[in-house]
Amino acid sequence: LAVLAAIAAPAFRNLVGTMNTKSVAFDLISDLTAARSEAIKRNASTTIAPVGDDWANGWQITSGAATLRERVATGYAVSISAPTAGVVFAPNGRIGEDTVEDSLTWTVSSTIAGVIARCVVITPTGAARSKTGAC
Repeated sequence: LAVLAAIAAPAFRNLVGTMNTKSVAFDLISDLTAARSEAIKRNASTTIAPVGDDWANGWQITSGAATLRERVATGYAVSISAPTAGVVFAPNGRIGEDTVEDSLTWTVSSTIAGVIARCVVITPTGAARSKTGAC
C-alpha cells in the first residue's frame, strides 16, 4: 500500500494543480462575462479590477460607486500574471477606450512544477475565453 501511495502521490499532486489552475481561469472568465453583462444591463461602464493591485489577491466588479461582486484570493498554489490595470466594459459591452490593450490577457499558473498554465484572453468585443498554455 505504501509503494502504491508513493507512486500515485506525484500524479495526484499534478492533477490537483491542473484542476486548481482551470478553476481559477474559469472563475475569471465567469466574472469577466458577468462584468460585461452588468455593463449592458445597467447601460453604464463596469470595471473588473484586482484587489490590492494583484489578481492573486482576488478581484472585484464595480459600476460607479457600487461593488457588484468580489472574488476572494485564489489561495491554493495558483499565481496569476497580468497587468495591474483593470478592464473597463463600456455600456455596449465592448472594451472601454481607456482600457490598456496589454491588460486583456492573464496567465493562470500553478506553483506546482509540471502543471500547464492557462491563458485567459478577452477580445475587444468583450468575449472572454481560456486556452492551454501561457499567453
